[in-house]
Amino acid sequence: MAEAFVLTEQAGGTRLVYEGELGTDLWRAGAWWGTTVAGRWEATVAASLAAVKKEAERRAAHR
Repeated sequence: MAEAFVLTEQAGGTRLVYEGELGTDLWRAGAWWGTTVAGRWEATVAASLAAVKKEAERRAAHR
């Protein structure tokens, strides 16, 4: 598993991009496991980042 959270400055704020790569072995079983886990993991990361974004925007609005 390799993950990166890439922050870049842009007009109006900061952009955060998640990049991840999941490697598997064990042929078909590994491919099935990777596909099953990857989808759930991506959904978990997306939900977490959405919560972080919402809180960051809430805090910025109160400044």
